[in-house]
Amino acid sequence: MFWGDDIIAKFLTEYGEEAKKRPLVLRDEKTLSGRPHIGSLRSFVMHATLSDILTSRDIPHHYFYEINDTDAFDSVPPYVPQEFSEHLGKRLCDVPSPDSKAENYAMFFAQAYLHALTASGYFFESYRNSEKYSEGAYDEYIRLALEKRQQIRVIYQEVSGSEKPESWYPCQVICDQCGKIATTRLTGFDGKKVQYVCDADTKYVKGCGFSGKKSPFRGNATLPWKVEWAAKFCMMKVDLEGAGKDHYAAGGSRLVTNRICEEIFGRKHPFDVRHEFILIGGAKMSSSAGTGATASEVFALLPRYIFRFMMIQKDVMQTINFSPEGDTIPILFDQYDEICRDYFSEANTEMKDHKKRFLELTHADVTRKHEDFQQLNRFLPRFIQVAFFVQMPHVDIYKKFEEIKGAPLCELDRAELDLRIEYAKKWLEVWSPEKYIFKIHEKVPESADLLDSHDREFLKILAEFLKKQPDATGEMIQTFIYERKTALGLDSAKVFRAIYLSLLGKDSGPKAGWLLEALDNQFLLQRFEEVSKISFHG
Repeated sequence: MFWGDDIIAKFLTEYGEEAKKRPLVLRDEKTLSGRPHIGSLRSFVMHATLSDILTSRDIPHHYFYEINDTDAFDSVPPYVPQEFSEHLGKRLCDVPSPDSKAENYAMFFAQAYLHALTASGYFFESYRNSEKYSEGAYDEYIRLALEKRQQIRVIYQEVSGSEKPESWYPCQVICDQCGKIATTRLTGFDGKKVQYVCDADTKYVKGCGFSGKKSPFRGNATLPWKVEWAAKFCMMKVDLEGAGKDHYAAGGSRLVTNRICEEIFGRKHPFDVRHEFILIGGAKMSSSAGTGATASEVFALLPRYIFRFMMIQKDVMQTINFSPEGDTIPILFDQYDEICRDYFSEANTEMKDHKKRFLELTHADVTRKHEDFQQLNRFLPRFIQVAFFVQMPHVDIYKKFEEIKGAPLCELDRAELDLRIEYAKKWLEVWSPEKYIFKIHEKVPESADLLDSHDREFLKILAEFLKKQPDATGEMIQTFIYERKTALGLDSAKVFRAIYLSLLGKDSGPKAGWLLEALDNQFLLQRFEEVSKISFHG
């Protein structure tokens, strides 16, 4: 069973009756402290996929996605001017935009991120946390938290071992003098207003020393994040909300939050779903520190369906280790192509159903609009071959892939090829390893004088074969190279190096047989003849 179907089955066992009374609610969020990295997409896609499954079952629901813009600005990322340090301690929504065009700091980073999420084809309804505070949606929970602060202290201590002082209040207000929220400390609450002093010294900013009295309602204050998280569960009437596995560790934040939700605010906590992380080259990422590829950058490198495929192919409790460098992107295309081909040729009904479900959710943005699933049964040109041929301007790439397919390309085939051409060019420009990037030298490269007599002799033999077989396919050429080098007792690496040095001016390159197939036969005969006459200078 697909992992998402398993989660939804368990969820509906517990919440199925609620679905008969009202639309169910799924929720997730992202704090915009800097450029959102790809790691933040694991949670978003998990919830979005569960939403797609509910849609496929005709179960009414909402998927709310929060732009959290009320956390304190606690560090200046390396890609933001360092003079922004004067705003440390303020709410993110109160910090100006780095480009002076967006509404504020948080929305500056939210714009590209929300565009990427929307372009992914998933359905969600976004809102800003600051708007909820300003509307008074948190007021009831702020009041309860202040009135029951001693009970919250006990929950912190019992669940996580965190010892809050008896004078602690679970709330911070915006200082009327400096505008910071991270540095204020409450000293009293009379039911309508709080007394506060701006004297807290954090690791990154100091208070201004001002003291005063004000209402904590209607956007004047924020709750500490574990208390706020519980308030969000209640405010948004959340039925399902997951989190990273670290939040569920012994004494973890989700365990504290769930108890606050039920014992302080009086609502059953949402259905729990744990998920693993996305790593870049085996390392976790940080938006504020500027580490890791951004969500927008990665999404721009992948077609919508490959992005979705990458994000859902592993169970949510398995780590996705993504590195856009190297062969990662070509391998993703190959893996997708294999599942697609297997589904449309699979005879085993059980396996066919499993792969169909996987493809349905990979293409949920398409299959929910069209009844005919056969539209996915199109010719899938291998991505690495597309990347190879786009670097050869004299090659008719459409004719070449008609030859590979063995039939004319239909409209769906051409659309798929056009899409892969577009993304192959992006990959070659940004992330491709050097071995996949090449340029045919119009004249014999200077590096060709490194070839010894054995190298030049083999190129003469290869030229003779190409002269006799001008229409040889890449596979035929590759087979000939291996057979002849074995018969002559030559080393594979040396033979292929001779070909690459003669044509590309470097030691390595794409698969030699397909490289030679794509080039003009007369050009190759002339080039190998010229190289064979060069004196060895190695």
